Amino acid sequence: MREANRTEFQLDVDLLSLRSLVAVVEEGGFSAAAKRVNRTQSAISLQVAKLEDRLNTKLLERTSRSVSVTPAGEIFLSYARRILELSDEALLAVSAPEEKTLLRVGFAEYLAPRHLPNLLATFRRAHPNCELSLVLGMGVDLFPSMDEGKLDLVFAGPEADNGTLLWEEELVWTGPGEEKDGEAGSEENGADPIDLVLMHPPCSYRQIAFDSLTSVGQPWKMSIEANSVQAVQSAIRAGLGVSVLPCSAVAEDLTFLSGNELPDLPNTSVMCYQRPDQSHPYAQRFIDYLMSSVEA
Repeated sequence: MREANRTEFQLDVDLLSLRSLVAVVEEGGFSAAAKRVNRTQSAISLQVAKLEDRLNTKLLERTSRSVSVTPAGEIFLSYARRILELSDEALLAVSAPEEKTLLRVGFAEYLAPRHLPNLLATFRRAHPNCELSLVLGMGVDLFPSMDEGKLDLVFAGPEADNGTLLWEEELVWTGPGEEKDGEAGSEENGADPIDLVLMHPPCSYRQIAFDSLTSVGQPWKMSIEANSVQAVQSAIRAGLGVSVLPCSAVAEDLTFLSGNELPDLPNTSVMCYQRPDQSHPYAQRFIDYLMSSVEA
């Protein structure tokens, strides 16, 4: 009897099926998931169908235009991700070099998440043989270092070719924590020029701010040109103007602005760049850690 029960509750499923399911959910469809796991769309669909049949549970609701997760699918998905994470850790545990290995990471500071120090500490504890070197700077300044072999990974916006899209992030207008009369965000002052605090060119957000304001006929003038996100934030706190930043780069004491004179902004892309002629045993694991921290 005990033997029968043990067999009844076995999850006899291959890891590729779990990866396919996770990919369908995260990519929002079977076509994009097929590209991600390097399988055909029909193969992905068949794998998910067999998985549902084996579990005797519907995991996804499919229509001709969309895919959504069922309540049972949400529960199973959390376990699937944990199983895949353990599988990847097991592979890394036996394949990673035993000697100390240096991973050099460049981060565009306007995209560096606020919890990056905690992420680095967690990664180091999980991989004690991986020594981390972190460089923060303007995205365009990091690519020459990667080309020269001084960086193994670069996380930046869509400033260069051959990057891998990790996620999209919302761009927002931001101002001081406490708005004053006449500042951007008040609806009655739309004819006055808006003071802008932006980074030096070639910052892509600078041009987005100019183009967005011009498209709605809102006058603007440069107040401060800064050389770092920290300098931008300090100028905003001092009431010297408003800026355009990724949502995650807005400090807690600053304000998300909106108003008739402030146009909507496009999203920005967070990309990962690696030299195609080089590989690093810890590179993908670091990317996965970063992705999981963002999803959490």
